[in-house]
Amino acid sequence: MNAADQVLQTRGLEHYVHTGPFLFSSVLIPLLKNLPDHTLIFIDHAGWWFHIVGVFVFLNYIPYSKHFHVFLSFPNVYYAKLKPATYISNMEAITNEVKVAMGVLGEEAVADVEIERFGAKDAKDLTWKSLMDAYTCTECGRCVAVCPANITGKLLSPRKIMMDTRDRIEEVGEHLIGVKKEADEKRTLLEGYISKEEIWACTTCNACTNECPVEIDHVSVIMELRRYLFLEETGGPGTLNGAINNIENNGAPWQFSPEDRMLWAEGLDVPLMANKMAEGKKPEYLFWVGSAGAFDDRYKKVTQAFVKILNHLNIDYAVLGTEESDSGDIARRAGNEMIFQMQALMNIEVLNGYEVKKIITCDPHDFNTLKNEYPDLGGEYEVMHHSQFLQRMIAEGKLKTDSDVLNGKKVTYHDPCYLGRGNKEYDAPRNVINTLPVKNIEMGRNKQFALCCGAGGGQMFKEAEKGDKEIFIERAEEAIGTGCDIIATACPFCMTMMTDGIKYKNQEEKIKNYDIAELVSMSLSL
Repeated sequence: MNAADQVLQTRGLEHYVHTGPFLFSSVLIPLLKNLPDHTLIFIDHAGWWFHIVGVFVFLNYIPYSKHFHVFLSFPNVYYAKLKPATYISNMEAITNEVKVAMGVLGEEAVADVEIERFGAKDAKDLTWKSLMDAYTCTECGRCVAVCPANITGKLLSPRKIMMDTRDRIEEVGEHLIGVKKEADEKRTLLEGYISKEEIWACTTCNACTNECPVEIDHVSVIMELRRYLFLEETGGPGTLNGAINNIENNGAPWQFSPEDRMLWAEGLDVPLMANKMAEGKKPEYLFWVGSAGAFDDRYKKVTQAFVKILNHLNIDYAVLGTEESDSGDIARRAGNEMIFQMQALMNIEVLNGYEVKKIITCDPHDFNTLKNEYPDLGGEYEVMHHSQFLQRMIAEGKLKTDSDVLNGKKVTYHDPCYLGRGNKEYDAPRNVINTLPVKNIEMGRNKQFALCCGAGGGQMFKEAEKGDKEIFIERAEEAIGTGCDIIATACPFCMTMMTDGIKYKNQEEKIKNYDIAELVSMSLSL
């Protein structure tokens, strides 16, 4: 078209003046200069109409293709979740049900409320933001490249979750606008497009959301599908159901009596909040032990090490003892919102009863839940992970390590997803490690790009989905590949997974796995 314009310009035809030079089209001028005027005019007009029709065809095609992200990317980023990636929104309908069950509200509070469905079975049950996420997806595959489940051969693909959601929206939408006489009601988003195997492979590590350039929240869709399974159907895999039942009955995911929650403290001077308050004293800090810290044999050693540090520093603290119950994190990530809110409201009642203001915990999952999710239910606290507390004590000059027990050891630190990607805390654990007489070696995938250990999202309490390799083995191999002597962790689930990985690779004699609290305790010779 432009080349024809230039030839016609040289011939002085009306309307073909001052068309200007065309750098690339001018190459075609020798092919056209001998053609008659009417042929050149036809080529010019045909080219013009081809461009116009092409533009309008593409504009009409855009809403039915992945190119729709051109229009939706900016609003999707604008409406992206501002809270931490690991935050899960509250279900108000469940809150009222739980409060009625606990006697906090009267039955009239829910008598006139009709809930069509808890969680999501089909695309129409999802939030408008999740639907916009599906249409914003560019299908670039960055989420797939970092998904620990997909990397290790599991069926889950975060990109496919978005594409399946979009496909189902379009199928239902065509029925609503009359293009199709009827939609396939038997073929819902869950099972019809996304299988249970896919949603149960997710560790909720949020590597996908962290990597997405347009702020898509893949995990929210998975969580809504899980909620439907737990609240409307039979729940999750058998062993996970068992853990949830234990939380409901025993206040912990294991079959231990609630009365045994303080057995870890035998031989230690650990003050109880009830005793402190009875003496008219109000401790500055509450140390939230957590279910793993109280019952897991390996992580009880971490709890003991941290308590020794608190006592060494003469910190004014106390624990709840048998009044503490599971935070509910596992139940919420599994999809059982009812059990989560029951646990949360019970714990908040106890914490508020003692007028707790500051909380320290060694568990990043409880840290995330107490800090980000309890406020939705009335629990407002200043919550610190123990790595943050230790960093503060070091910065204030109150904590000084002087032992040579770790001198020259090579340490690699594994970032817990719920502390790192979830709450953007990468520096505190590293700053603590850097004060010790050790050599810190980073793994290739670290900080916001760190690979999940494979235990989050309820995976700790269920069999892994079928794949080529276990996630914890993939991560352990990376850690071992650094040539380290010690793998440092800051999470009870990560501790279990990395320990299992070391055993799987037959490296128990060569490589040890310690929590950062244990490393500090060892350096203080406690």
